[in-house]
Amino acid sequence: MQCQRLKNLIRDWYQEVRNFTLSPIKMMELINKHIKICEICQKDEDLPLELDQLREIIRVPHTFPSSEELRSNIQEEYLYEEETEEIEEEY
Repeated sequence: MQCQRLKNLIRDWYQEVRNFTLSPIKMMELINKHIKICEICQKDEDLPLELDQLREIIRVPHTFPSSEELRSNIQEEYLYEEETEEIEEEY
C-alpha cells in the first residue's frame, strides 16, 4: 500500500470495527470511496491484493447483497400474537 493517507484511515476504521462502532461493510465502502478520489491508490498495483487480505481479516463478503435480497430474507415473526392465541384457547 503506497498511500499513507489510506493506511491511516484503515488503521482508524479498523479500530472502530473492533469496537463495534463501524460495520466491516461500511469500512470497505469508505475505503472504496477513498480509492476513487485518490490518484496514488489508483496507480497502486498491489492494492487489490491487499484489500482482499483485509476483507479476509475483517470477514467481509466480496459481493454485497442487494437491499432487495436482504428484505426477501427477512421473515417477520409475531411470537406475542401466537402466545396470546394459545392462552385464549385455553380459557
